[in-house]
Amino acid sequence: MLKRCFRKILLREKADPQAFVSYLRQQGMQIGKDVNIYSPQDTLIDLTAPWLISIGDHVNNTRGVIILSHEYSWAVLKRKYSGRILGAQSPVVIGNNVFIGMNTIITRGVTVGDNVIIGAGSVVTHDCESDSVYAGNPARKIMTLEAFYKKREEKQFQEAKKMALWYKNVRGQTPPEEVFKEYFMLFSGAETALEKDYFREQLELCLNCEESLLYMKANPPMFKDYESFLRECYKED
Repeated sequence: MLKRCFRKILLREKADPQAFVSYLRQQGMQIGKDVNIYSPQDTLIDLTAPWLISIGDHVNNTRGVIILSHEYSWAVLKRKYSGRILGAQSPVVIGNNVFIGMNTIITRGVTVGDNVIIGAGSVVTHDCESDSVYAGNPARKIMTLEAFYKKREEKQFQEAKKMALWYKNVRGQTPPEEVFKEYFMLFSGAETALEKDYFREQLELCLNCEESLLYMKANPPMFKDYESFLRECYKED
């Protein structure tokens, strides 16, 4: 308790994600529901004119994200060209269901559509269309969201298998099932998942637990149980 109080005094509005989102709203920024700023103290969101920034629902901002609604390049022009001031402020709009990777910079005037993934280290200087994946400097469209979904779907078992092999090699034992809290749909049904905190926590993310459960009931897992999954992982090729 004392540690939390000290942290709040030291970091103030950036003491925790919820406090920072509340602070931004108080400053006049438009922010929807289920918006996560995972590392407030490492995040820079332009407060020059907070009302110029709009963030939709279900947006996840990871560490080191910078969102700018203005720039000060006009200072160079002012010195060079007779003291004239040429303003540089523009709205930034981030849609619904957006993931912004670590150390991404979003510059002024950018609109990010709905259902967009932005890869780590991207510099976003132009609009990002909905249902797409962007990455790079400057950021460009890599693929559609549907193509990314299929790509991730195809890699689920191979990634989980690699984790199982790696864990056994490093720890000298087979992993407990909670290690696979992001891959449990490979071996767990809906009812079983709900009984375990580490799986239920994943189901409740994004505020659509019921949708996940309906999916699981309509799509049986690849393996009948965790033991079957492990046997396949450790089966000799």
